[in-house]
Amino acid sequence: MIRHKPGSFKVEKSNSSLTSFAGLPILADLAHSCGLIKHLNAINGLWQRRRDYSSADHIMSLALTIIAGGERLDDTRLLKNDAAVSELRITSVPSANTIGVFLKRFSHRTIAALARAALVPAAFTLKQLKTATIDIDSSLIESDKENAAFTYKKFSGYNPMLAWCPEADVFLACLFRNGNASPQSHILETLEYCQDKFKTDTHLRLRSDSAGYQLKIMEHCVEHSIDFTITADLDASVRGVIENIPQKDWRLMIKDGETILFTETVHAPGTNAKKTVPAFRLVVTRKLSCQLELFKNVFVDHAIISNLPAEYSTEDILKHHNARGNAEKAIEELKNGFALAKLPCGQLAANAAYAQICLLAYNLVSLFKRAALPSDWVPYRIKNLRFRLLCAAAMVVKHARNTIIKLHRNFTFFDVLERARWAVLSPKLSGA
Repeated sequence: MIRHKPGSFKVEKSNSSLTSFAGLPILADLAHSCGLIKHLNAINGLWQRRRDYSSADHIMSLALTIIAGGERLDDTRLLKNDAAVSELRITSVPSANTIGVFLKRFSHRTIAALARAALVPAAFTLKQLKTATIDIDSSLIESDKENAAFTYKKFSGYNPMLAWCPEADVFLACLFRNGNASPQSHILETLEYCQDKFKTDTHLRLRSDSAGYQLKIMEHCVEHSIDFTITADLDASVRGVIENIPQKDWRLMIKDGETILFTETVHAPGTNAKKTVPAFRLVVTRKLSCQLELFKNVFVDHAIISNLPAEYSTEDILKHHNARGNAEKAIEELKNGFALAKLPCGQLAANAAYAQICLLAYNLVSLFKRAALPSDWVPYRIKNLRFRLLCAAAMVVKHARNTIIKLHRNFTFFDVLERARWAVLSPKLSGA
C-alpha cells in the first residue's frame, strides 16, 4: 500500500550545481571523437562575426536538446541553465531566437554541407558493411506554417524523401520537399546520392514502395549491380501477367494468423529503344478481401518486382521486402523521438536545415549505441535511453581542478555509463 500523505513535501530552489542530463556530456565527447564538431565548424557561410557562437554551438545545442527530449527551439533554455552543460562547457547554448535566426541563414549550399556532416557519425558503421540495404520512402509532416503546401492526404505540410540503412540503423539522406511534391520524384537522385556513401566493394540493395516502380530506377540498378525489391503498380500489364498465372502455381502460407496465397512469375515492366530491358522476377501475393461487396473482386493482390538472384527463394524475397516495415518504424522514431514532426520555422530552407539536425541527432545516438553501449542496448529507442541513462539526475562538483558528475550510489546503470564514458574516447572512432 502507498503510505504517502498528499502535500507532505516542499519544493525549494538550491544553489547546488545540479543536472538532469548526466549522460549528455558523453554524447558531446562522442561528437568530438568522431570528427563531427570539426565538420560543423567547417561549414562556410553561417558565421556572421567571429565573436558569435560557432556553427557547432548552434547545431549541437539544438541536437542535444532534441536528444534530451526537447521538441521546440525554446527548449534549449533547459540546456543553457543546466550545470552539466555550463560547468563542463560541452557547448555554448545560444538563445532560442538566436538559433531561429541561425536556421534562416541556410542556403542550398550550406544545407548540403550540413547533410554531409550529419553522415559523419554514420561513417564508422557504414564502412564496415559488406552488404547494405537502402530503404527509400517519403513521409508527410503536417504543419500550419504559411508556406506549407497541401498534401495528397488533404492537409498542409511537407513531404521529405528519406533514405535509411537498416544494417547500420542510420539515415543516409533527407531531401526536404514541400507537401505537394510527387512521391515518385527524386527517388533516383536520392539513390545516386546514397551510393556514394558506401565503399566501392559494398554490395547494395534497394527497397522501395510503389513510388519506386519506375523503369529508369530499375535500369539504374541493373547498370550498377544493385539488387532491388520494389512494390509493383497493379497496372494493366501487371494484372495481365497475374491473370495468366495457372491456378496450380499458387501456394499457401499462413502469416500472422492470415491465410495468403503466393506465387512467382516474370514480368518485363517496359520497353526502351536505347537499352535492352530484361524481365524481372514478379512475386505475387493474394488474400481474401475483408469486405465482400457486390461487383468487387473478392481477392486483393500485391506484387513485388525484383532482380534478386536465383539463390533467393520466393519466400526470401517476400521476407526481405516486408522488412520495409522497419524503415517505417525508423521514420516514426525520427519524427516522434527526434522531433522532426514539429517544424520550427516558416521558411522551407530553415526547416530543411532543422531536418538535417534531426538526422544528425539520430545518427549520433545510433553510433553511441553501437560503439559505447552493451549489445543488448542497441535495439533501444531514444525514449528508453533517456529514461535509463541520458536524463539521469546528478550533482556537478569541482575538486582538485577536476569537474566531477556525481550520481547516486544506487544508480542502476552506473557501470554502463562509466564504460560508455571511456568507449567514446576510443581512437578507432577518430575520423568516423
